[in-house]
Amino acid sequence: MFFKVLLLCLTVLISPAFATGTAETTAPAANMEVGEDGIAWKQFAGTTLRLGMNKHEYTDTIRQVLPEFEEKTGIKVIVEDYAQDEFMSKRLVDLSSGAGTYDLVMMDSACTQAAQAGWIENLEPWFERSDLINLESYDRDDIAPSWALAFTYNDDLYAIPVSGEKQILYYRADLFEEHGIKVPETFDELYEAAAYFKNIMPAGILVRGQKIHTVSNCTGVIWSYGGKIADSLDYNYAVFNSPEGVAGADMYTSLARNFGPVGIENYTWYECVSDFQQGKAAMFLDMSVFMSQMEDPTASTVAGKVGYAPMPAGPAGSKPTGGAWAMSMSSSSKNKDAAWLLLQWLTCPETSAKLAAISGVTARISALSSDAVKEKFPEDWLLAFQSALAAEVEETTFPTISRNEEYLDVIGTAFNSLIQKEQDVQAVLDDAAAKVTELFELEKK
Repeated sequence: MFFKVLLLCLTVLISPAFATGTAETTAPAANMEVGEDGIAWKQFAGTTLRLGMNKHEYTDTIRQVLPEFEEKTGIKVIVEDYAQDEFMSKRLVDLSSGAGTYDLVMMDSACTQAAQAGWIENLEPWFERSDLINLESYDRDDIAPSWALAFTYNDDLYAIPVSGEKQILYYRADLFEEHGIKVPETFDELYEAAAYFKNIMPAGILVRGQKIHTVSNCTGVIWSYGGKIADSLDYNYAVFNSPEGVAGADMYTSLARNFGPVGIENYTWYECVSDFQQGKAAMFLDMSVFMSQMEDPTASTVAGKVGYAPMPAGPAGSKPTGGAWAMSMSSSSKNKDAAWLLLQWLTCPETSAKLAAISGVTARISALSSDAVKEKFPEDWLLAFQSALAAEVEETTFPTISRNEEYLDVIGTAFNSLIQKEQDVQAVLDDAAAKVTELFELEKK
């Protein structure tokens, strides 16, 4: 094992990109047609790129526009997507081993770890490649700053956000009207509504219950109760076991335990979306990105019956969590120039607008406010999403540390255990906070 790791390290150290810190510019052939944007789009014709992707609305959406890129460039793009946990395992193996199976991979909170280890490309030198990107038309500033920050390490961008999302409340508008129930504006009202509908449906509310999947959504509730995850963005010690943090965690886990479906402790967002589509729950507290799946009449029995509202407020207001999936380039890719051409094309304003118009997924401010999005999608969804974006939150959804998987395991185990059975919330979070503080301390060594 030692020699395998040593060989990998030596491979990285002697690579030109690592040594120079820049992406080399290769001039296109003299007879290659160059567009007005300065890019010879056909210069890598015949190349095949492989994308490692999470099964996600964004993945389904980009499949619809990839033929346009393939025709424009002559590059073949193969998408391989997997359920989230399986995808994360495959991504880790491919990136850490240097196998280079995937040229681009979807990236999440593992970005800091991957950047520190040199598994993914620092994208800053690639933005300087005038032969592969037109910076003026690309407009980096249009990408939502908070989402870009989550993929920044040492002030450099290592992944480009592609699908931003924020917590909102999905609810069955038809049932709320039929039963005369007010749309919840506070968590106390949410609790009461969930209790009411649990008496007449399999679930009064759906929230994620599976271990690591609880972390992002529960964090937003903790914030809404006035709690925080860490003392500061320097991550000196964990503070989610404060009275406010305990109250928020208690609310989230109680909603799941008392009013969720049977087996909620194993629910990821996949199961939540499926149950809500099949009319098995009155409410669903989760990310804004699932709207198009709810409104798809070919997959959803509740299409046209769903209402959208801002996440209810706690004592500190409505502080929804949110984040983004991003795309990063493997440092072991054998087709980096072609991969960057695809990456910048997928995330440019024009393509982003098309993706947003298809399913509402985007990380660009301009795309979300486009006329096409406003005309196609429910007004209350857009208002709920915009309200969530406007909410001020001091922390990022996940700590920007390299030990992110260990963090998710520790805090996710705590939330999951509270969902499985009623117990002393303070004691459970005290134990988890001590372990997370140890992770923060190890990060600084």
